[in-house]
Amino acid sequence: MKLIIVIPDGMCDIRYKELGDKSPAERANTPGMDEMLANGAIGLAKTMHDGLPLGSLVGIMGILGYYPPEYVPRGRSIFEAYALGIPMTPDDLVTRCNIVRVNGDDILEDFTAGQIGEEDAASYLRSVETPKEFALYHDLSYRNVLLWRGCPLDDSLLQLFEPHENMGMSIADIMPKYKGETYQPFVEMMLNSRRKDLMLWPWGAGRIRSFPPTKHRTLTLTALSFLYGMSTLLGGKAIIPPGATGYRGSNLKGKLDAALKEFDNFDVCLIHCNAPDEEAHVHNLRGKVESIEEIDAQIIVPLLNRLKSRDESCRVVVLPDHYTVCKTGKHLPDLVPYIVSGKGVRRNHNLETYSEEKIVEARPGVIESHNLIEAHLNEMRLRR
Repeated sequence: MKLIIVIPDGMCDIRYKELGDKSPAERANTPGMDEMLANGAIGLAKTMHDGLPLGSLVGIMGILGYYPPEYVPRGRSIFEAYALGIPMTPDDLVTRCNIVRVNGDDILEDFTAGQIGEEDAASYLRSVETPKEFALYHDLSYRNVLLWRGCPLDDSLLQLFEPHENMGMSIADIMPKYKGETYQPFVEMMLNSRRKDLMLWPWGAGRIRSFPPTKHRTLTLTALSFLYGMSTLLGGKAIIPPGATGYRGSNLKGKLDAALKEFDNFDVCLIHCNAPDEEAHVHNLRGKVESIEEIDAQIIVPLLNRLKSRDESCRVVVLPDHYTVCKTGKHLPDLVPYIVSGKGVRRNHNLETYSEEKIVEARPGVIESHNLIEAHLNEMRLRR
């Protein structure tokens, strides 16, 4: 039995006049998802939790079967550091550290620094010298990891603002705080890193901890180090295919090829596609539509076709991890509409295409994200 979960990161959205009163997913041409709907079921998943950050860390850790309020660390950074092979102890504070773009009015303009390329990122980082207590490690594009060895702070009292949730804000209003007051060591490091319109932006702080291993053989295909690190630290396998960037034009075919090559070696496979979230954060409606179409054409359609030739008990789930709204560039805590087809799935709707609003209006059952894998594997066992 196999469960393949395609995660179009942040795909869910609201409707827009510019798209003919449709959401990006409704506007997109998605024959793969349409085929799943013709033969499958719809549902709603609770992926976000009160008191936890709205985002993929909570969403995907839950999808992997871990109850987020119990297991989610304070920040995704420990998973990124683990993926990069950075030694950590519980005394060390780890943060994600973006290269961001700030305009002449000190407004946070772009959390990706214009999806900065590797050469430009390397050139910028060579010009930056961090204080001796900090160590900076480059990951990919705008993504870096900042390590503070022997950090004495109580990180529960440290407030670091997520740049992707605060675009358009004055940086003076979203500088790091500790115990409610501006925290100068971080602020000085950030301001000293400014080179023209680029600067470093730490967020997502956490410390290494242990986790119980996943119950199933899991495989994750992704472009992101934090998901690679999460999956492997939890005892699964992860692959970042060559050319996987997390943007539009990423090597989605490489993710599907890797999943099919490893087909006999997993029970649960996550194929994570990050581009819809990236496009929504920069308010790019057309880019979000195109990114959804890429996922459908390069992942879902060929996956369904390949599975038809296999005599295997298998289900495919298309499950966004959260809403990301193009209008605001922010995440929402709403229940996430998903679709599932495959072994033993019974149609429970009359929809022809994916629609967030129509799935919500149909009032299907709600499942907590950490129960989803077990529920579908158990159903397949019962319907053999």
